[in-house]
Amino acid sequence: MKQQERFEFIEAEIDRAYVHADDEWKQAYYENAAKYLAEHKIVEGGKICAFCRSQGMADPHHHNVWGAMMTSLKKLGWVEKIGMVRPTTRHTHINEVCQWESKLFKGEKVGNLSVQKGDSDEA
Repeated sequence: MKQQERFEFIEAEIDRAYVHADDEWKQAYYENAAKYLAEHKIVEGGKICAFCRSQGMADPHHHNVWGAMMTSLKKLGWVEKIGMVRPTTRHTHINEVCQWESKLFKGEKVGNLSVQKGDSDEA
């Protein structure tokens, strides 16, 4: 299989996984992703997946749905791809994953406070 054909096949499988995912599950994912993206400027899909699980979400019907959801976040304008990195989560079978910049980032949470990078006490 040629590289372009392989890419198209993978893209079609991810699209199919998204279409068949439960709508309530997708809504819960979007709610959790919005929370995570508001507090993290640079992300990987595996980190959002781990956050969703920590919030009590069950796994989707197929593991490709996780990747499909990242694609949907890109289409929504919530994230922008900035490069490829070695995965920092252990539940992956690939050598490189996309690294994304959150467009919903409001600042990192410290306790109950939200702190923007570059904030200072100086007036």
